[in-house]
Amino acid sequence: MNHGPNEAGRLVVDDVDLVFTPARRDPVVALENLDLEVEPGEFVCVVGASGSGKSTLLRLLDGMLTPTKGTITSGSAPVAGPSRDRAMVFQSDNLLPWSTVIDNVAYGLTLGGMRRSRARQAALRQLELVGLADSAGQYPRELSGGMRQRVNIARALAVDPQVLLLDEPFAALDAQTREIMSAELLRIWSTDRKTVVFITHQIDEAVYLADRVVVLSARPGTVREIVPVDFERPRELSLKRTDPFGRIVDHIWSLIEVEVRGSLGLS
Repeated sequence: MNHGPNEAGRLVVDDVDLVFTPARRDPVVALENLDLEVEPGEFVCVVGASGSGKSTLLRLLDGMLTPTKGTITSGSAPVAGPSRDRAMVFQSDNLLPWSTVIDNVAYGLTLGGMRRSRARQAALRQLELVGLADSAGQYPRELSGGMRQRVNIARALAVDPQVLLLDEPFAALDAQTREIMSAELLRIWSTDRKTVVFITHQIDEAVYLADRVVVLSARPGTVREIVPVDFERPRELSLKRTDPFGRIVDHIWSLIEVEVRGSLGLS
């Protein structure tokens, strides 16, 4: 597969299998024959029943896992491990409790060899973007859950990745905060439109955020359907209360309802 100079931020998953082989247990086929292309600057959400391989797919994209079969390409290069062109945001913020907000955001830059003063300047720009410049000197324990996740996103953006990978970053937040954080994420993303792959269990969250929603089947996970979301941007939260929005949510739910019930032993 040939990639030109405009491929930065493009992800290609080509016929990927991932098989886990735990000691003294049968192999587990997590993903099978999975194909996916994400265009530069596209916001893609991935949904599916528990155990469908959503987080596993994200770790493959980041290079934390290696496919058993098939290839994954980021930009012009095969994914052979974690790289600064891709940044991961986890469900837990994992901030350093002994460091201030600004030093947490600057951490990846200083780790890469940037002088501390320059790294802090770059970190402050990201804190301004996420609306937390006034909290630069505070410690994580002094922030709310939503604020800590904004710091987490700022830390990922500080290294200027081409691709942002988010693994249910708002799952631990209350419903109201989660709504506001979704809108904030779209505002932050709209500034430079990095490629985003976002994992979520919340179908309405996926439809609100995404250009396309990828629906994975139950294990072994493969792409069941890719649902386009054509609502204009910027999007207001009131979009969620419209009939066209509800029809897309209902369609995606119809694709996975049986598998979700099965995962709960309710089939």
